[in-house]
Amino acid sequence: MQVVRKRRLQGVGAVLIAGIGYALMSILVKGAYRLGLNPIQVIALQSWLASLLLFIYAISFKREIFSVSFRTLGLIAVQGTVGALGTSLLYAYALKFLPISVAILLLYLYPALVLAAGVMIWHKRVGRQELVAFLLTLAGTTLASGIFSGVSGVAWVGIILGFAAAVAYAVFNIVGELVLAKVSPLVAMCYTQWVCALALLIVLKGDILSIPWQNAQIWETGLLLATVASIVPFYLILVGIERLGADQAAILSTFELPMTFIMAAVFLKEYPTGDQWIGGGFVTCGILLLNWGSKGEQQ
Repeated sequence: MQVVRKRRLQGVGAVLIAGIGYALMSILVKGAYRLGLNPIQVIALQSWLASLLLFIYAISFKREIFSVSFRTLGLIAVQGTVGALGTSLLYAYALKFLPISVAILLLYLYPALVLAAGVMIWHKRVGRQELVAFLLTLAGTTLASGIFSGVSGVAWVGIILGFAAAVAYAVFNIVGELVLAKVSPLVAMCYTQWVCALALLIVLKGDILSIPWQNAQIWETGLLLATVASIVPFYLILVGIERLGADQAAILSTFELPMTFIMAAVFLKEYPTGDQWIGGGFVTCGILLLNWGSKGEQQ
């Protein structure tokens, strides 16, 4: 009994710490903007450093990672470019126009979009609980976007970019199910990062020097983005899934929402409005309902 309880506590701690790491990413991206980087440079900095660290790890300890079929590589390429890179870039650009609290809420539309894709593409049945969850997340993001404050108060470009990031993240999750049926999460993480890094080299036409590497603050921010806000939280989420199961880990991962609000207030003095707090509550309730619904279906 004590062993089971210890494993559960380890899983809960891992997921909560991962939520803090992912919340920190938004703060670090905003900080990178203050150093003069544009969104694509920020994501390139994160991806290139994370890819280098993962490559060194794979060469040193996990050479079996390099044994992947061409068909699986094709799926990972879609997951990496459309899902991971698309999400990162679109979210980073959304942060140029929106407060962090609004951008993160728009991103968290993705569970509802995954549900909608299942209905339209695979004709999955949706119960009352899932439908209520969908409406809650939709109402929450609409309320938090500030649309009810008048057109002049809405950064439409940012809202469109934030919604597009949610669509890309939904693609990441949908394709990810296919990828994880063939390879381990560690392999999927490594190849996704490597695909992103290669794609960014192509987009930037190999111009690695467009990033001011001579600036020590750039290295500090980049390493934090690559480790604390990328590799570490991803690994901890996997630990949480192993200890708790996917459903409970997904429920706990909603901890990222309030942590993002709190960090934005503490570090950037971006204080959510009353509508945004209410909208965040709606989104959190919707995600909890979606995950509890999935758990019920599995049982």
